[in-house]
Amino acid sequence: MKSQRIASLDFVRLVAILLVIMQHSWTGLQLDEPSVGFGRFFYHALVVTGVPLFFMLSGALLLSAPALPVTDFLNRRFKRLLIPFLLWGTIVYALSVVMHKYPDVSTFTAALYNYVPYMLSDKVNASYWYIFVLMGIYLLTPFMQRALSSSQGKQLTRYGLLLWLLWILLRAYFPQFGSMRYFNSPAFMYIGFFLCGHYCVKYLTYSHTIRLVCLSVFCAAYTLNVWGLSIGVSVTLVHTVAVICLFVLLYSSTIPQRLEPFIVSSGRYTYTIYFVHVLVVAMFCMIDMWGWCPLWIRPIAITLLSFAVSYLVAYVFDHTRLVPKAWVGI
Repeated sequence: MKSQRIASLDFVRLVAILLVIMQHSWTGLQLDEPSVGFGRFFYHALVVTGVPLFFMLSGALLLSAPALPVTDFLNRRFKRLLIPFLLWGTIVYALSVVMHKYPDVSTFTAALYNYVPYMLSDKVNASYWYIFVLMGIYLLTPFMQRALSSSQGKQLTRYGLLLWLLWILLRAYFPQFGSMRYFNSPAFMYIGFFLCGHYCVKYLTYSHTIRLVCLSVFCAAYTLNVWGLSIGVSVTLVHTVAVICLFVLLYSSTIPQRLEPFIVSSGRYTYTIYFVHVLVVAMFCMIDMWGWCPLWIRPIAITLLSFAVSYLVAYVFDHTRLVPKAWVGI
């Protein structure tokens, strides 16, 4: 039986995947270089909220769900994650080898020899780093579910968030404190967002006043992020506040009924869109067709086109029997 979708969370998911695609479009066009100028900080401060939104989503869905036996939970989640990763990762790897993207892979034998090491690292495509971090969090999830479903669950969640915020403050003053890094990103940050998503959905009550406060705080935090990035000041705490406020705003938004089917289907296709978009973005960034388009509009144009193509690919797999849907991430 199909699980019931939560349209408000699918809306968060839609915005998050658009921000992730925009970040990769921006990078693919090499517009994050200092030569681009001050404007790049406006993009950076916005698009980096995409991945934390995904971790908040995962926490909102998984930590509030009934606890399953550890083996059953890991079996379900890893199948859903690993099979699409192996399929799309292999496709990306094969295309990259053919296009000579890997300097140390120039022969068929070298391609076979490096396949497994590349799949187990960021070398297949750096954009797939999210999968490895999510796997690590999945290993912790069954134990977190049991702890948070107890009578002390709300209090434990608050203690966990307090420790997370204190850790962020300590990191701001002592950058090496508690350093657990993956691609230069503190791993504990993602666990904190994971827990925060659970708290925001399960325990917060959303009113018009709360939404206005979050909107004001998000605008202020975004402005501070841009300023901090431009002068090289750590903005981790402000970035965290911006992500939480954006999540609350999106989750508590009223979704027009006519848009709900598209938003829900986009939510179902998110994994497929995530895996496919790296190929589509790379293609659009390589094609010399953007001379007519103002510099700051190009990432938006590529984002919308890449999303549309990736959505279409997912739609085709969803409505045909080319391969089982679970293989492609649906």
